[in-house]
Amino acid sequence: MAAVRDCTGFRAFWEAPHRPLFLAAISCALLSVAWWPLGVRLGLPGPAFEPAIAWHVHELFFGFAAAAIGGYLLTALPGWTGNQPVRGGILKLLLAFWVSARLAMALAIYLPDLVLFALNSGYFVLLSGIIGQQLVSTRAYRKLGFLLAVTALGTAEALFLTRVLYGMQWEGLEMARALLIGVVMLMVTVGTRAIPAFTNNWFAQRGYTMRARPALAAVIVMAQLALAVSMVAKLLGQDEIANGAMICAALGLLWNMRGWQCRAALANPLLAALHVSFLWLPLGLLTIGFSRLAPALYPATDAVHAVTIGAMSGLIMAISGRAAAHTELGEMQANTGLKLGFMLIWAATCIRLVAPVLVELPLTMLAAVTWCLAWIAFATGFLPALTGPLRRPVLSGRRHETLAKAPRPKG
Repeated sequence: MAAVRDCTGFRAFWEAPHRPLFLAAISCALLSVAWWPLGVRLGLPGPAFEPAIAWHVHELFFGFAAAAIGGYLLTALPGWTGNQPVRGGILKLLLAFWVSARLAMALAIYLPDLVLFALNSGYFVLLSGIIGQQLVSTRAYRKLGFLLAVTALGTAEALFLTRVLYGMQWEGLEMARALLIGVVMLMVTVGTRAIPAFTNNWFAQRGYTMRARPALAAVIVMAQLALAVSMVAKLLGQDEIANGAMICAALGLLWNMRGWQCRAALANPLLAALHVSFLWLPLGLLTIGFSRLAPALYPATDAVHAVTIGAMSGLIMAISGRAAAHTELGEMQANTGLKLGFMLIWAATCIRLVAPVLVELPLTMLAAVTWCLAWIAFATGFLPALTGPLRRPVLSGRRHETLAKAPRPKG
């Protein structure tokens, strides 16, 4: 049975990084869209950062996604290093940087630029320092790629902010499109390892003989290389190369999913959330790639929502929600709030993608409302993860004995 740490009350909130950081991600996802565009449409003053779309993009990547990435990596860190989880004062300082950065971005025109840079960079510097120190001290060098990802994300934030603050808004938004590919690479790395493992554990618990095939190493390497080429080409302005490489990567990811036993996994809502959200990755990349090759058919600026809502937000829900799905028997079951959140985020994705086709309907606003409802529902379902005794491992249930004894697959 999963290990339980008996710690209650307010102190328990700071005993595990997934509690404050996943809650921060949920709050940012809800409040940022509830403010812009919904609140502004209803007459509220907008964020004091121009243009508003740049604030929206910044908070999506460097607020919402950054908090979720930090929560996931710090939760996984004890399994990589054997150390105790990050907790207490250092966790409070990390969250303080994150919250202060959100407030500073909302009031940007009233603050010196240096304050914006210091608060936003502070989160990434501290997160990188925590991860780097633990990985190096325990010689967990194979996981240094995750440290590189956090460092790259922090560097991208500083570059994006520099461009937007100093009159190069278009360049900043173009850089964000390249950054999206980098985030996709991180999602591929995590998803192709976690999803087959979680799926096989559930199959074994149910006595199923079928198994989800682990990621095909050669296919994933080629897909990641194609994504890297696409990102670099986008930064260099070579759009045709970027789009072609993106489409190739999407086809590789679809091919890899053929062995994941997706149809059988859909019977479990937690697994369905993982499989469907990951499916949005290749579908989204294909949509973006083809829309850029034929912009008259579908606008690429709308196509990106297949990845940002369907894949990125869906996977954040699917992975973080597992922390609230523990049962006394060691298994994991999605509660009503989680399941409703999953369904609403997929609905928001579909509505947002249809919006440029049915322009006479207010579908963009409907998608924003559905997004907010999704995160409200998910937040209610996530409440069990915020209080009470800690169950470890946080993101997985009891490992079935047949898998625990099985040799680790190569590749």
